[in-house]
Order: sequence, then C-alpha cells, then structure tokens
Amino acid sequence: MVFVTYGYISSAQGIKFAADLKLGHYMKIPPRILFLVQMAATIISSITQITVLNWMFRNVPGICTPSAINGFTCPIARVHFNGSILWGVVGPAEFFGPNAVYRSLVWCFLIGAVAPIPLWLYGRRKRNSIVRKINLPVLFGSLSWIPPATGLNFSVWAVVCYIFNYLIKNRANAWWAKYTMTLSAALDSGLAFGIVIVFFGFIYPGWMDKFSWWGTEVYKQGCDWQACAYRTVPNGSHFGPGSGW
Repeated sequence: MVFVTYGYISSAQGIKFAADLKLGHYMKIPPRILFLVQMAATIISSITQITVLNWMFRNVPGICTPSAINGFTCPIARVHFNGSILWGVVGPAEFFGPNAVYRSLVWCFLIGAVAPIPLWLYGRRKRNSIVRKINLPVLFGSLSWIPPATGLNFSVWAVVCYIFNYLIKNRANAWWAKYTMTLSAALDSGLAFGIVIVFFGFIYPGWMDKFSWWGTEVYKQGCDWQACAYRTVPNGSHFGPGSGW
C-alpha cells in the first residue's frame, strides 16, 4: 500500500495537476498566478482533508463499515485495500499467471493499445462520421472507476454530458463556449457546499433520524446504495471462466 500511495497515486495526482495547468494555459491564465493558486489550494485542501478525516473517525459511528450511517461506507478505501490484497498479499500470478483463471484478461493490454488505431484510420477518411467522436482511451480509462463507481454514476454522467455537450452546444453554441467551464466548476462547488450544509445543518444534529420519503426509500432498495451484488456466486464456485479456458 505504501508503494501504491507513493507510486501510482503520486503519479496520478501529478497528471491531474498538469492537466489543470494545461487547461489554464488554454484559458489564457498567467502561468505564475495559476501555479500559485494551485499550490495554495493543494496546501489548504491537504490540511482540510486530514482534519475532516480525523474528525470523522472520532464522531461518525461505524465509519467505513457496512453498517455506517448516512452511507459513510468508504467505497474508494475498500477498493484501495482490496487492490493491495490482490496485487500484494495474494499476488497477480494467482489471478493472471499461465494457468490462472483470468489469464485471458492479459490480452486486454494489447487490445487497448491497438483498438484506437483502426478508428483513427477510418476517421481520417470519414470527416462527418460519428466514429470521429469516439475516444477509446477515454472510454477504457473511465472503466477504471468501476468499482467504486456504479451504473448510477455512469448514467448520470451520460445524461449531463448529452445535455451540455450536445443539446446546448448545438443550440446555444456561444453560451456553451463562454460559460460551460464556469458552470462545471459551479456545479462541483455547489455540490460540495450543499453536502456540508446538509450534513452539519440537518443530518449531524439528528433532525433527519427516521425521516423517509418516496425518493429515499426507492433509492435505498437498490444495490447502488446497499453495495450488494446483482448476482451471487454459489458455494464452491468462482466468478469468471471455467477450468477449460
């Protein structure tokens, strides 16, 4: 887990940081000001997250367990822990070795490297084809969020993307070009502020205990909230291809 934290996660955060700097370059923001703002935000967010994390461990009962209140089940932390068990304790040879069950999945590395080439060659000759709008690296990369993301997350992303990057872009292109990035930042910020206000203003004081309505009951009946499996594996069996593979 230490290797993953200082290796993969540091690299991923560095890539995201470079992507933000690249976006600021496209928006004509002075690079020195952008860098200072990014560094200030990084320091403030680091201190804030550590403080909030320690406060939650002391004040949220059952945190990071299936019985945690208000959905504080820590799905990303569970995925991170399970990954450390898979790649560290057990070892990848047990899953992807020469005679392992999931050996065939190793071919996905080659498929991911080769698959964009035919689309690119085809799109060069078909200027108006919808194939030119397909970005396989983005599609394949988004699957890395499953888990902890669920079908609910992806369906919401698809709807929002269709509305803003297709309908609004085609019908009000000037508005889309001027305000879409501002709107994206506003939605993210509004969600964060809304969560803080709802939690400390209504949930933490206990005002929402035993409160239910149609929306909460329907949502809690699904596996997206309960983190349950849509199908179960019988005892003595396993998930994946059989021994004949």
